[in-house]
Amino acid sequence: MKKKLLDQRYVYLNRNSALPLYYQLKEHIKDAIFKGEYKPNDRLPTEEDLCKQFSISRPVVRQAYDELIKERLIERRKGSGTFVKKVTNKNSLFKEFISFSFERNIPDIEENSKIVKIEKIVDAKMNLRFQLPENSELLHIIRVTHELEYPISMIETYIPCQYFLNIENYILLSMNKTIIEVIENMYGIQLVKAFRKLNSMPISKERADFLHGEMDDLVFEIETKYQDIFGRIAILEYATYLTSKMVLSIEINRR
Repeated sequence: MKKKLLDQRYVYLNRNSALPLYYQLKEHIKDAIFKGEYKPNDRLPTEEDLCKQFSISRPVVRQAYDELIKERLIERRKGSGTFVKKVTNKNSLFKEFISFSFERNIPDIEENSKIVKIEKIVDAKMNLRFQLPENSELLHIIRVTHELEYPISMIETYIPCQYFLNIENYILLSMNKTIIEVIENMYGIQLVKAFRKLNSMPISKERADFLHGEMDDLVFEIETKYQDIFGRIAILEYATYLTSKMVLSIEINRR
């Protein structure tokens, strides 16, 4: 089975960055998988291939692959190499039937949420996800939804400030609109694609504080990545739910 190298036009490992090289490489491979450049069962480059391609050491590549294995995105097959994992039925159902065009007709969770923090930050790891210089400024918004005055979910949103100047003011002045509506109406930029994935993980201290959880609680994290008409990642959003308070249901209609 033929293996395909990473496209060096879009992959840059910054040796002067505070982010470790293995982390940068891992995120680039992850993006290639999410963009469909590597599909399920595709064979990934060998450790030796990547060492030569990017002039990096084998331990760097091995740690990047080990992290992706922990995230259940890739797997090693004895005697064959490293491959993108086949999507499970559960994940494929979640991805296939909750389409972007369909979910935009469903009331967004942010309509029932309250902004508890809005700030400009510089976060090297998040900027790598956006494929931006690591010193780029991001708008960081935290919203919390309540039911009977009890917090049930926390939504963190990240938006590149350089794409949408003064967006924090438009969001605060348009509290009855979703962030997607603000971007499309105020900037005339259409969001055309979204990718959503579901993870289960231990709760962090910040999330425990907002959700009144305990440090041994597990949470579901739903990550949504929105792309605009220029192919840029325009929004990264993380919705967190305590597993003990969440039910995931999907309605499928015949067309």
